[in-house]
Amino acid sequence: MPKASNKQARIEPIYEVDGIHHNVTGWNVVDETEPENEVIVSQHDNKKDAVQAAEAYEQRES
Repeated sequence: MPKASNKQARIEPIYEVDGIHHNVTGWNVVDETEPENEVIVSQHDNKKDAVQAAEAYEQRES
C-alpha cells in the first residue's frame, strides 16, 4: 500500500523594494509541513512555475 503524502507547500513572492515600490521579482516554494521548521525548497521566475513546483513537491513521497 502506498504511503500517504502529507507534505504541504505554499508559494510566496520575492520582493525588491525601491523606495515606496514593492516589485515582485520571483516566487519561493516553501515547505510548511512542519510550521516551526519551514524551508524554502525552490525559487521560480513566475507564479505559474512556482504553483506547479509546489503541487509536484506535495505529491512526492517522503
